[in-house]
Amino acid sequence: MEKLGLYGGTFAPPHYGHIHAVKTFLKEVSPDRVLIMPTCQPPHKAKAAGDTPEVRLEMCCAAFGGIPGVQVSDYEIRKADVSYTVQTLEHLSAPNREIYLLCGTDMFLTLDRWYRAEEIFRLAKMVCISRTDEKKEEIREASERYEKRFGQKGIFLEAAPLVLSSSGVREAIRAGEALTDYVPEAVEAIIRRDGLYRGREE
Repeated sequence: MEKLGLYGGTFAPPHYGHIHAVKTFLKEVSPDRVLIMPTCQPPHKAKAAGDTPEVRLEMCCAAFGGIPGVQVSDYEIRKADVSYTVQTLEHLSAPNREIYLLCGTDMFLTLDRWYRAEEIFRLAKMVCISRTDEKKEEIREASERYEKRFGQKGIFLEAAPLVLSSSGVREAIRAGEALTDYVPEAVEAIIRRDGLYRGREE
């Protein structure tokens, strides 16, 4: 039985918080491999100013490409449509495969409102990494709610959170700050090359 990890998101841009999440996932859940799945256009977010799906894919390759056991997938970007997690899970599902879906706190708290949520829980095991020391009570309540409704309450990673967000990185870019503490050098090079995220959010 293959143990497949899946970590999806906009990754606009991918940063050290994302990398910390993936490395923690690898250490604590021990999937055989992890797929990084940048979305083409997420259903719940406006497009961040100044990037394209192809550039976000390039940045993901730069950010995650050197981590053993991690692969970057262009599946959702090749679909060139709104990205629904359930459709990606259906695409990846196989009789000899278990899928573990890695979520940050905010994603985990809203899973029951996602498109075809019941099927998401049927197709994958939920793994939550906290992005903050706050919201612990909300997470506990959500976990209990999911167990009652879907039959699983989620797996919770134990590593301390690395508090960083893509929106915060974009703010730092607009402010002209150094990006050394936010993104790997190869990602920063792409951001500088293409002048990404300097304009106002759409």
